[in-house]
Amino acid sequence: MRRFLYASCLFLAINPLKTSAQVGEADALRYSQDILGGTARFAAMGGAFCAVGGDLSTLGYNPAGIAVYTKNQLEITPGLTLQSTNASYNGTTTTSTSSVATLQSLGFVATGKVRKKSKDDVGGWKSYNFGIAYNRMNNFNDNVTIQGTTNKSTLLDDLTTQANGNNYNTLNNVDGFRVAPAWNAYLLDTLPNSNGSQYMNLIQPSLDAGLGSILQTENIQTSGSMGETDITFGGNYNDKLFLGGTIGIVDVDYNLTDTYTEQALYNDPTFGFSNYTFAQNLSTSGTGINFKIGAIYRILDWLRVGAAINSPTFFSMTDNYSTTWTANYSTPTVFNGDQGEVVPPSPQTTYNYNITTPMKAIGGVAAVINNQGLISVDYEYVNYSTISLNSGDLGSGYTTPLNNAISQDFIQANNLRVGFEWVLYPISLRAGYAMYGNPYNEGTVGYSSVRNTYSLGVGLKVNNVAFDLAYTLMQYSEQYQLYSEAAPTTLKTNISDIIFTLAYTFDPPKKHMHRRERYMNYPPPPPPPPGAY
Repeated sequence: MRRFLYASCLFLAINPLKTSAQVGEADALRYSQDILGGTARFAAMGGAFCAVGGDLSTLGYNPAGIAVYTKNQLEITPGLTLQSTNASYNGTTTTSTSSVATLQSLGFVATGKVRKKSKDDVGGWKSYNFGIAYNRMNNFNDNVTIQGTTNKSTLLDDLTTQANGNNYNTLNNVDGFRVAPAWNAYLLDTLPNSNGSQYMNLIQPSLDAGLGSILQTENIQTSGSMGETDITFGGNYNDKLFLGGTIGIVDVDYNLTDTYTEQALYNDPTFGFSNYTFAQNLSTSGTGINFKIGAIYRILDWLRVGAAINSPTFFSMTDNYSTTWTANYSTPTVFNGDQGEVVPPSPQTTYNYNITTPMKAIGGVAAVINNQGLISVDYEYVNYSTISLNSGDLGSGYTTPLNNAISQDFIQANNLRVGFEWVLYPISLRAGYAMYGNPYNEGTVGYSSVRNTYSLGVGLKVNNVAFDLAYTLMQYSEQYQLYSEAAPTTLKTNISDIIFTLAYTFDPPKKHMHRRERYMNYPPPPPPPPGAY
């Protein structure tokens, strides 16, 4: 269970945006003034939007981007995610694939003009904006299979070490989800003359005697998603300074089934062991809240800079966790004559806890090229070692070691995003690259992992309707261990996202004009004809 709490901290905090594709308004004739883009622009340009704006994704990134809007906009973004993972373990490589259709974003932005006191009042606040949008931050649908043979060790070695020194009557207190069920499935046995407190497992003696090897298989299936509903306000000051703030409400739904099997590739004359399966099931749900503020400043008509601070997300989570053990034996000569399948009771528990993810600091610059192109660069700083977990259900004796492990195993990461766009009105061509820096402390974890994302996109705008298509490819590799004595498994993952967005842009309704304002806007009366006076 501790392993999965540790994993919960990671999937809530470390995974970058995999499939964010949102909308803007493309207008090549006003490119230097508004820098608004087409749908799927955020994904196609690598997410480099801190100084760009005019896109629903910026509501949860740099909320000042909402102040760049000059019109109302409604958008919807469906997508398709394809994932493949190659796992290499003890010389055996397996390939697993998964696919899922998703709703990436849905939102609306409203724009209002600031009323002027006089027609000569041209400075100050120009407009204000309100937006609400749902953006999918992570897609957890995945399927990974790891398989290989070994004649050196077994997962039961870990359980044997954990059980040693404890009487078999107290194993449920040691670990009621792994050690006690393994004992009840006869996979662990006490050593003679140990007073029931020293243990052996059924597999290791056969491996040590050179009888053969075991086939180890782990299948990890996950599903669910994490999305954020952003409520954002922004304002445009003198077409120079754009400010915004967001309240983000995050929802999490995560389900995992982890099935691990060890099968004897030999005949066991002593215990009659054939195989066993250890399955873990985890269902996680919860909500979180965060806050974001940001600014974009137009230094020149062709140059903008942006900055944003994203607060930590404060999650309240609930986990339902259970394990199931099944052991199979070929002879009835041991263990009270049991033969065939042995299934001990399946323990389960529900616990509540809180997770705080790291804050983020983001800076960016965007430059317009000849009123027709755009290049943007973003830098993001995240310190993953500040992830923290607490729980009244589990107690500090359980959560303190987890927090210590997180602070030791993770470090600060530097993320870089670059985007490019060229407009051949009404068509826009886009490309992007993003590099998410290594969050792991290589000295304690033993490896590093850098995630690279490559993207391409095209947009078409016809009157008030925009159609955009983006393709992104994320690639990364990580190491994974089946158990403490197992050889590391190398996982190489490719995640492809195909994203389509449809957006409709329209002018805000005309407001009732105050009598004084109508008077200011009336043209002066014509001069009297000659001789009128």
